[in-house]
Amino acid sequence: MKLSEFEKRRAANLIWNAAGDYSISPGFRMYDEHGRADLYWNSIIGAAHRFYDWDRLMEFYNSFHETVDQGVYESLFWLALENSCYEKLKAERPAAEGLRQAYAREKLKNFMPSIAESREGWILEGHYRGMLGEDSGLPDLVDRKLLAELEVSGDLDTEAWIESVGKTLARYFTYLPGKAASEQRRRRFALPKFVFRKRSAAERQEPLQPNVRRLVMGFGELVPSAGAKTGAKKFGERYLEKSAEQLRQYIRDYFGTPLYPEAKESELNLRCCKDAHAGSRLYFTDGRLPLEEVKKLKGFTKRMRREMEAREQKTRRAHEGEIARDHAAIAELRERLKNALQQLRYPEEVPGRTGRLLPGKLYRALCLNDARIFEKQRPGDQSRVSVDLLLDASTSQEERTELVARQAYILAESLSALKLPVRVWGYLSMSGYTVLTRYRDYEEHEKNEEIFRYFTAGANRDGLAYRAVGELMAEYPSERKILIVLSDVTPNDMVKFLYQGQEQAYAGEGAIENAAKEVRTVCASGVTALCVYTGDDAGLPAVQRVFGQNFVKINSLTRFAAAAGRLLELALSNPA
Repeated sequence: MKLSEFEKRRAANLIWNAAGDYSISPGFRMYDEHGRADLYWNSIIGAAHRFYDWDRLMEFYNSFHETVDQGVYESLFWLALENSCYEKLKAERPAAEGLRQAYAREKLKNFMPSIAESREGWILEGHYRGMLGEDSGLPDLVDRKLLAELEVSGDLDTEAWIESVGKTLARYFTYLPGKAASEQRRRRFALPKFVFRKRSAAERQEPLQPNVRRLVMGFGELVPSAGAKTGAKKFGERYLEKSAEQLRQYIRDYFGTPLYPEAKESELNLRCCKDAHAGSRLYFTDGRLPLEEVKKLKGFTKRMRREMEAREQKTRRAHEGEIARDHAAIAELRERLKNALQQLRYPEEVPGRTGRLLPGKLYRALCLNDARIFEKQRPGDQSRVSVDLLLDASTSQEERTELVARQAYILAESLSALKLPVRVWGYLSMSGYTVLTRYRDYEEHEKNEEIFRYFTAGANRDGLAYRAVGELMAEYPSERKILIVLSDVTPNDMVKFLYQGQEQAYAGEGAIENAAKEVRTVCASGVTALCVYTGDDAGLPAVQRVFGQNFVKINSLTRFAAAAGRLLELALSNPA
C-alpha cells in the first residue's frame, strides 16, 4: 500500500484538530484499507496527545518491538487507548458517542473474516459490538475477561494507564511489565510484518511502505520524531515557521479569495476577535478562486480544491437522485411559512417615541431614559423579515455533509419562493482562522444550488462565528432578523481562551458557555436565533444551553419540512 502525501497531511490535520495543538509531531497516523486517513482513529490519536503523555505512551508501545506477540500487543494497545480516550472525550464532546457508534457500525458491516481468524481480531470485533451497546459475542470466557480489562477507564493518568495495560498483557500473554523491548521474550528470527493475518494478493503485489504496519483496525504509520535522519521537519514545525502572510495565503488558496475589502475585514476582526476570541482571526470568502490561481496550486491545497469539487458533485447527485422528495419538502415548508407570513400583513402595534401615550411605560422615561413610551400602528409588510442560514462546516459534520447541504437548500428554496431575503454561510476553523464562506447573498434568489458547495474540514469556533454573523446581520435594513444555525453544537478550536481563570482549549464546558453567551448577545440586538440540531441525544443538554428551546433535532430529511416549519412559524409569531 502506498500512502499519498495528501492523506498523510490530512491525517496530521485530524490529529492536530483533536489535540488542539498544531505544534506537536503526530507521532503515529492511522489509515483505512484504501490508504485514506481514518477520521475516527486519528481523532483518538489527537485526543491521546491531549490527555496523556504521548512520549511515555510511545516508550511503552516500543517495548513490544520484535517480541513474540508484537502484533497482538500493538493491536490491543490501540484498543485500550481508544476506550480511555473516548471516555475522556465524551465528557466534553457529546457528539463523540455518535461518531464512535457510526464507526463501529461501518466496521462491523465490512468486518473481514480473515481479520476475525486471529484472537485480536475476535477481541476487536467484540469491542466494536460493545461500542453499540451489544454483547461482545465472544464465546471464550477468558477472552471476555481480557476485553473487559483492556477497556481501560478514562479516569487513569498516563502512568496508571500504562501499568494497567502492562499487567493485562502480562496476565494473558508473555509480556514483562516495565521491561524494555530487549528484555522481552523475543522472536528467534525475523517474521514478516503481522504474520497473524494472511496478506491478500493485492497486498503482496504492493508491499507496505517503511514505517507502516498493518493492525487489525487498519494501517498505522510511525512518524519519525524531530531530528531523525530523514532530515524532514515535522508538520507542526513547518506550521509554526509560517509567517502571518504565508498563513493567510494558505487560507486563501484553500478556501478562496477574500469576500470583503481589506478595510472592512480588518474592522470586523477588530470588533469580533477580542476577549474570548483574542488570538483568532476571521476570514470571509465566497469560496471561489480565479482559474489561473487554481492552475498554479500545488500539493495539499490543490488536492483539497479537487476534493471540494468532488464533494459538490456527490451532493448534487444525492439531490438529483431524490429530487422529487426534496421538491415535496420545499412545497410543504413554503405553504407552512406562507400562512405564518400572512399574519405579518396585518397592522402591528409597536413602541415608539411618538403616537398614543402608554401611562404604564412612563417609568422607563424617568428611570431608564427610554423615550419609547408611546405606541403607534405600523402597516403589515412581510418584507421586513430577513433570514441568515449558518452551516457548521467542521469535520464532525463530515458524515452528514449531504444531509446538511440538502436541509439548507430546502430552507433557502422555500424562503426564496416567498421573496424573503436569505443569506447562507458555512463556517469552520483552521490554523487560527475562523473561515466564513458565503454561498449566496440576500438578493441572490437564483443561487440556492451554490449551497451544494458546502464542504467540511477543520474545527469550529462557534462563538466567534455567531458573533461575526451577528455583526453582519446588523448591517441589513430589515426589522425582523432570523438566524438559523445547522450544527451538532460541539465547539472545538485550537486557539485557547481564558475560562474560569485558566487558559484552556476552546472545547467542552467553557466553549459551550461561550457559544451560549454569544447567542444571547446576538439575540439582544433583535435577532431570533434558531438551531436545526444535527447531533445525537447525548448532545441535547449542550444545544439546550446554547439555544434554549429554540431548536429542533433533525437527523434526516423525513418530516424535515414539518419540524423546520414549526420552528420558523414560532419565530415569526414571536419575534425577538
